[in-house]
Amino acid sequence: MGTATFMKNIVGLWIIQESRRQWQREGMQYSFSELEALAREAAPFQCFIDPDAPEFTPQGNLPQRIQEYCRRTHQPVPQTVGEIVRCINESLALKYRYAFEQIQDCTEQIYDTIHMVGGGIQSQLLCQMTANSCHCNVIAGPIEATILGNIASQLIAAKGIQDIRHARDVIAKSQEPIHYAPQETDSWNAAFQVFKQYIDEE
Repeated sequence: MGTATFMKNIVGLWIIQESRRQWQREGMQYSFSELEALAREAAPFQCFIDPDAPEFTPQGNLPQRIQEYCRRTHQPVPQTVGEIVRCINESLALKYRYAFEQIQDCTEQIYDTIHMVGGGIQSQLLCQMTANSCHCNVIAGPIEATILGNIASQLIAAKGIQDIRHARDVIAKSQEPIHYAPQETDSWNAAFQVFKQYIDEE
């Protein structure tokens, strides 16, 4: 194909999902939309985690591990559900910028758009935070990216569509993406400088 694909794995919404399961085990039932609403109400940029830190990989009491991480790194410790969820979302968005800048340095190119796909784009908060953090437009969609990609691959093999470019065009026309423009970039710049201290220490 004559192309190269860069890949950087970041743990993603696993931390939100496992935190929600822990709260359920404690008798607190929250939908994802309720968690997002609570996060919006919490004060911004109080504390950060490295989402890829090893303690956040296993199942278990992730809210407690987040508190322990913040305590160990001498940050304010989030107490409420909203504070913890906000910490996770902001940290994810800032880690995306961390990886985004590495890709730009490696390719010696500047990108003005990030495409986000998969189930995580149902979080409008995370999509907007990603746009804010990375200082670029975010195009979110489709949600079922893996399934559509598999279907496209089979159609190409069966000669139902011509090639990957044609497949992308078909998928783009079948889905209406959501666009997010960056906001509050000065505040996110300042937060990123703080966030990098904790990443560099790990």
